[in-house]
Amino acid sequence: MRLALFAALVAAAFAVLADEVRLQDNVPDRYTVVKGDTLWEVSARFLKDPWKWPEVWGFNREQIKNPHLIYPGDTVVLVRGPQPQLALERDALETVKLSPQARAEPIEEKAAAIPSIPYEAVASLLNEGGLVHDDELARAPRILGSSEGRVLFGAGDRVYATANDPSVPHWEIVRAGPAVIDPDTGEALGNLLIHIGLMHMLRPGEPALFEIDRTHQEVLERDRLYPYFGDGRMAFAPHAPDKPVQAKVAATLNAAKLTGTYGSVVLNKGFKDGLEVGHVLGIYRSAPSLADPRCQRAEKLAFLAGRNGIKNECNQRDEDGHGLPDKRIALAFVYRVFERAAYALVLKGEQPVAIRDAVRNP
Repeated sequence: MRLALFAALVAAAFAVLADEVRLQDNVPDRYTVVKGDTLWEVSARFLKDPWKWPEVWGFNREQIKNPHLIYPGDTVVLVRGPQPQLALERDALETVKLSPQARAEPIEEKAAAIPSIPYEAVASLLNEGGLVHDDELARAPRILGSSEGRVLFGAGDRVYATANDPSVPHWEIVRAGPAVIDPDTGEALGNLLIHIGLMHMLRPGEPALFEIDRTHQEVLERDRLYPYFGDGRMAFAPHAPDKPVQAKVAATLNAAKLTGTYGSVVLNKGFKDGLEVGHVLGIYRSAPSLADPRCQRAEKLAFLAGRNGIKNECNQRDEDGHGLPDKRIALAFVYRVFERAAYALVLKGEQPVAIRDAVRNP
């Protein structure tokens, strides 16, 4: 019983430490947001663990998905105490009652709220492309061709297609790309979609008539179509998952074996496994053995070949036979989630991230 009580106290102590909000060493009392800032960067000015942003703002679950919008010019204030809090200075100002009067002032457009992460790093991936299974792609509308009998098309060309939903103003032209393989099971998670271009409907019908607006490469007959919903700018608050996450890097979106800060990776877990937009995860790598230089060389070769993370005698034990802890090499922000996979942006990478690297709670 004493042993069980001691274990419970230790676990509780670790839980308190895990929930502790750690301020930066030279934390400012206030910071005025400027154009180009992100929620992540502003959070990192105050917190050593930027994903604890919702805790210091006292967000509930709905506010994590739709946080208070923060604009350039707003001032974020640190409220010190046993549990530090952040607030917007405008929220703390006293409300002044004014007498009704007529006033004529020019209407100024409010600047856009700052995004969660660098928008430019993910803009082309928020609503373009994606990850689908072969059967889903086979059911998608397709381009049939043109009245001129051509098979290759570009911007300004008019084509017929089987998409016949006038409520969708723009359609994304896509093509199946490489398959993403789950590094744990060897199963295909789906195919990456290659974004070819955009087009809009001119006349509904069966088939409907479209005009191609812009392209990244030539459009082909039988290229597939997906609804395009425009700007995917988001302001999800960065936050850690509520439950344990065990995932792997299944692919990079730059078609390379390695990627770094502000590079995108595909994880082998999706909304079926509890992942959601805004989750911050740690990317970890097994520490190489210190005992045998041959093991170090083998680990380096495996890393360069994209096979790191495979457990063996070299990377599991030190010279005394003890397992070595994994090292966190980066943080990642989940910004798009599919059924069995997710896109995540690498943030604060200390080393290049590789396929098969472990991904879990930060």
